[in-house]
Amino acid sequence: MLDVLSLFKPEQAVIDVELICSQLGYAPASAYRYVRELSDVGLLVRLPRGYALGPRVIELDRLMTEYHPLLSSSRDLTQHLVEQTGLSVLISELYGSTVISIYHQPGANVDPLNFGRGRPMDLFRSATSRVILAYLLPRQLRKIFDAHTDHPGVQRIGGDWKVFSKTMLQIRKQGFCISVGELDPEKTGLAAPIFDEKQRILGSITLVGPSERFAAFNQEFLANLVVGAAASITAHISAA
Repeated sequence: MLDVLSLFKPEQAVIDVELICSQLGYAPASAYRYVRELSDVGLLVRLPRGYALGPRVIELDRLMTEYHPLLSSSRDLTQHLVEQTGLSVLISELYGSTVISIYHQPGANVDPLNFGRGRPMDLFRSATSRVILAYLLPRQLRKIFDAHTDHPGVQRIGGDWKVFSKTMLQIRKQGFCISVGELDPEKTGLAAPIFDEKQRILGSITLVGPSERFAAFNQEFLANLVVGAAASITAHISAA
């Protein structure tokens, strides 16, 4: 039923039963039942042309923004990183095979990010995603690789499993990942992994901003800042 919510996109802000059936393969009776139940709990709202996201989504967003453990553990740290560097900070989380930024603390440069809060990211592009990818369990990583062997991002990293897995291992040994201009032209990102209480990969923290500003800092200094912040967030989550 919740797959219905996955149909919403910038170019598809309103959906109807016919679209649900065609894109998800549901029988009309099932589609009508699902939209009714989702509407009853406020996740959908009925409009003349179909259904849009409902007010409950806004309520959940507020609860997440104010009380999500990952965010409440990181606000002071992200603010401190911004004050130290002038760069923006992203907190991102993994769900399924998608990485999405759930928090954005703007830096001194006010240029918007193409992939700020709420924008899903490709698993194979950007330091934000790759540092998460690198810490998946080997079987998870191999499954993702096998399902995306023709993906341009996989080809850039390494077209065969041996090269691909070696690249992921190098990221793990390094403890952070850097990307330049992959999502935003002339912007650089440096990301480190965040783990849950069982040391499973949960997400990442990324310093991002103009490549020119990055070049003004020693890379090791920035890496130590981000890796240290990620470790502190992990410790807070484990203690919660």
